Amino acid sequence: MFMKLGEFEINNIYNVDCLVGMKGLPSECVDLVVTSPPYDDLRNYNGYSFDFENIVKELYRVMKKGVVIVWVVGDKIKNGDRTLTSFKQCLYFQDIGFNVHDVMIYQKKNTPFMRSNAYTNCYEFMFVFSKEKVNTFNPLKTKTARHGIEKLVSNKKAKTIWTIAA
Repeated sequence: MFMKLGEFEINNIYNVDCLVGMKGLPSECVDLVVTSPPYDDLRNYNGYSFDFENIVKELYRVMKKGVVIVWVVGDKIKNGDRTLTSFKQCLYFQDIGFNVHDVMIYQKKNTPFMRSNAYTNCYEFMFVFSKEKVNTFNPLKTKTARHGIEKLVSNKKAKTIWTIAA
């Protein structure tokens, strides 16, 4: 016997438009979404039309309270101007009721092009959204290597660490 969630059998992979798929799901049934959706027409998706606002509304309906969406996006640079699509999308998530739980940076291993008059995009934003307060937080606990000579501030009230470049 197969378990079902709305119109879908659990533990199967479906190749459907995400809006069509989410409409076949009951409300508040999804535990996690990690996605890097199309943005700023940077790639050819063979006619796929990215209906951002309706996708976000449907995500709000299907997400359980206290779980997260990790939304990985960047910005197109055209004629020396960034679109800031990533920030506009983040604000839209907030406008319809999501909390912006965290903002992280995904550092790419290589960059797609070189710019002559500004820094190259070597990152994308990872916005972490939730409905209400996040239920679980499991931080990464790895040692990090600091660079340069560090001087700790002697004032016990301050929590700042100053780094002096050598």
